[in-house]
Amino acid sequence: MQCALCKNEESFENISHKDAKSSSNLLVSMCNKCGLIQQNPIPTSEELRVYYSHNYRNDYKNTYTPKPKHIYRAGKIALGRISFLNKHSVSKGKLLDIGAGGGEFVYLAQKMGFDSQGIEPSIGYSEYAKNEYGCNVTTGELDEINGAYDAITIFHVLEHLPDPIRAFEKLYHNLNKNGMLLVEVPWIETDDASPNNIYFKAHIFYFSIDTLIACASQFFDVVKIDTSSNLKVLFKAKSKETSVKLPDNSSVEALKKVMKNKNWIEYLFKGKGILKPFKKIAQIIEERKSKEKNPKSILDDL
Repeated sequence: MQCALCKNEESFENISHKDAKSSSNLLVSMCNKCGLIQQNPIPTSEELRVYYSHNYRNDYKNTYTPKPKHIYRAGKIALGRISFLNKHSVSKGKLLDIGAGGGEFVYLAQKMGFDSQGIEPSIGYSEYAKNEYGCNVTTGELDEINGAYDAITIFHVLEHLPDPIRAFEKLYHNLNKNGMLLVEVPWIETDDASPNNIYFKAHIFYFSIDTLIACASQFFDVVKIDTSSNLKVLFKAKSKETSVKLPDNSSVEALKKVMKNKNWIEYLFKGKGILKPFKKIAQIIEERKSKEKNPKSILDDL
């Protein structure tokens, strides 16, 4: 195996052997040189293309198109992401959402002043976005995007791709000068994830703050980091490409300590996992409001 970030081939530490969803064998390892946590081995691009275009949404959402509760959740999250962009002076221009899902973010961004479009590998979801919201969402993958954008968003996609540095390079070349990139991924350092619900077949990489920034460092500078929910980083395209800046040894050792300290006590009390059943009940009650509405009405009423 070769580390996708630092290209180390010799020194890895195995940290999981099981898929949290299916309980099937899944080896996940940490690179001892840079700290990047990754599947071992990394699936091929073709294996991933077939999986995400046909099976992923059904495996993880149990549906080929979004249900009303998924639309409601996605809409609320989308409004929070748009607000985050607005707070950091990103409020207009040509925007591309990669991994657009059912199109909720693209639709709401369009309503709030962006010239927005999206690309989504799932045929069912991309067609849904076009049919229900009239969104400009095409069926395809990162490698297929064309044109130049003022802003690109990529939410919970990067962890699914086989080469994060190549992904950042592609994003960089599809941004206008001084273009902005908003990335959101699951945060491996968080304390609010159940110890039995971290590693999945669908996730190839598990990012810390330092490893995510390192993967982007050749092409982007950090504008803002937010860990209030997952790991969200707003990047600005560099004026020219530089060399990759890897995490130092102290960063790697600190991450190892975080990983070793993950346990049920931390999750239940520090991460407030003990409150999650009550939050889930409140969420179910709130989402019932959208059960009888059509998709566009759900988003328009948020």
